[in-house]
Amino acid sequence: MTPSLIIHHWLIDHASGSLIHQVTGEQRRLGEYQLKLLQVLAEHAGETLTREELTNLVWERRVIGNNSLPNAIHALRLALEDDGKQQRIIKTVPKKGYILEAEFCQFITLADMLPQVQSADAESSAEPVTSDESGATSTLVSPDRMLPPPVPAPAAEAPFWRWLVLGQVVLLAVLLLIIARNYFSASPTVLQEKNSVAYSNIRMVEVRRGWDGSSASDDLNKQLGPVLFSLNQYLKNRQVNMEVFFFTSGSSLNYTMTLTNRCDRRQLAMNIINWRTDGLQLSALIYREGERKINEMAKCVTQPAGGNAAAGAGGNKPETAADR
Repeated sequence: MTPSLIIHHWLIDHASGSLIHQVTGEQRRLGEYQLKLLQVLAEHAGETLTREELTNLVWERRVIGNNSLPNAIHALRLALEDDGKQQRIIKTVPKKGYILEAEFCQFITLADMLPQVQSADAESSAEPVTSDESGATSTLVSPDRMLPPPVPAPAAEAPFWRWLVLGQVVLLAVLLLIIARNYFSASPTVLQEKNSVAYSNIRMVEVRRGWDGSSASDDLNKQLGPVLFSLNQYLKNRQVNMEVFFFTSGSSLNYTMTLTNRCDRRQLAMNIINWRTDGLQLSALIYREGERKINEMAKCVTQPAGGNAAAGAGGNKPETAADR
């Protein structure tokens, strides 16, 4: 019967090539030669094995690198939770080799465990006893008491990244819901007339969109007040009317001028970035472009009121005898 090897609460499971913790059930896989190295150290527990002996027993005279054995020892220490500095389980013997402390090794077979199980059962409770016709008695041992306690399966733990992804999806859904609610519940676009009384030939209209509650009217009036007053005088002298439609989006200003007189109509749309940062530059731009569009307007020519009458009178003068 092949004995089972337990090292520091870790059972060597050759079938799966791994170590299984006897309390938590955690499973840690090992490489083929790492598992064989641990088996060789356990079989010579308490003995110092040189590097040459371990190489011959584990790798069987195969050609390996100089770091193969130290790397395998390091991996075993990590798997067995053995501190590389204290080296309580696997110790490095300077200039000699390695040794596995015998106190951490335990070889157990099923036959070794049966007497312990029966003895423990006898102390705790009496076993069922049967007798035959000859008077001989025998003790019945339950099959489940003959076996070692089952190793609990490792608890399933959800990886952290799954919870992180789930949280991001929920957050994104909430943001989309808020945006959709604001968009569909917002009032439609509204036109609000601003400061039209102050200018006889200029009509200022702010475009207010339902989802944008901010207004740029006050800031724009502070920066363009003198400019609009000068443009209004210029428009009045040229008999031109101007309508201004404006709205803001972030740091940009959409400014559209529409100029009309009795015989012409012109329009200019501008998108001005960072319009709040330099009021003088904004004022100069609005005045320059407004003046340019006003000068492009066609001049409407009006004939004197008596011209048509005089022409009509001359064309319909009374006929005389000489004319006939």
